[in-house]
Amino acid sequence: MSQYLLIKKLNVQNANAIAGLTYGFPAITNFLGFAHALSRKLPANLNVNLGGVMVISHKNQVHAQQPKGWGDYAFALTRNPLTHQGKTAPINEEGRMNMQISLLVEIKGLVAGDTLTETELKAHLNQLIPTLRLAGGQIIGFEACDLLNTEKQQAYALRHLMPGFVLMDRHEYLASHFEQLKIEQADACLFDAWCDFATLTYCANPNEGQQIEDNDEPEAAITKAQWNYIAKPNAGYLVPIATGFCAISPLYGAGEVANVRDKKVPVTFAETAYSVGEWQSVHRLHHIETALWRYTENHPWYIATTNEFSQPIIEPDFIESEAAFHPDNL
Repeated sequence: MSQYLLIKKLNVQNANAIAGLTYGFPAITNFLGFAHALSRKLPANLNVNLGGVMVISHKNQVHAQQPKGWGDYAFALTRNPLTHQGKTAPINEEGRMNMQISLLVEIKGLVAGDTLTETELKAHLNQLIPTLRLAGGQIIGFEACDLLNTEKQQAYALRHLMPGFVLMDRHEYLASHFEQLKIEQADACLFDAWCDFATLTYCANPNEGQQIEDNDEPEAAITKAQWNYIAKPNAGYLVPIATGFCAISPLYGAGEVANVRDKKVPVTFAETAYSVGEWQSVHRLHHIETALWRYTENHPWYIATTNEFSQPIIEPDFIESEAAFHPDNL
């Protein structure tokens, strides 16, 4: 039976709220990276590794405001110190947020009933967690750090994570909607399908027989219309999310690319990969396994998912040959 680590009600301030083209919540890669960093810092003698991660959001607040009291929101930015010349430092737009989340992390290598290792593991975790950053933000506290070894403990923990919302992967919604959109619009692209999950769309339906004549232009007439909301392609609290990366260049050998961070490893250039997620109330979750995010490698994609991976849709002209990956052709 699977065992899990529960980090309950983790409070993070000034976390990064921008993930590529999306904003409002950190990319899922931030939470997988946090679990990976935590796993690497554990003592080797414990022989314990951390795997998939389930993310539960309890509350969050993006540092944004409406300058005019209405209309578009703008990020609330910090004032940087003066430069060494005494001049005002330039402002770089950074989206920040405060959030309270809980993380359920898969534990690998822990023998059930080994209370000595469990006690030592919890002691190390309580010391390590406050020293790390999560999505670039500072961890200012957490309620508890528990190990869930039995189904009874896991069910009890889930009930006590309410109110909260679990982020689920819905990449299959995007794939099916894109196929339907191509039937309706021959020139539709994958980005159009993705935007249908991100935008609020209204359509004007004219009211028959209700026209208002324009005195300045007698021949012109204005027809009254009823503006109706167009629902998203699927039901649910669906949001656009960043889920990983896609290679846009061939794999270069170690040392072939100048000015990289580590010249001892191969290098490839990549861009953010996007998908669709759904915020689902914790009480609707029956099995933790279905909500665990894990990385899946399927070249050129390196993507995090919570369910069985299906081949991502690639634009017809995206990968024709190795020449398409050459930097001179990008």
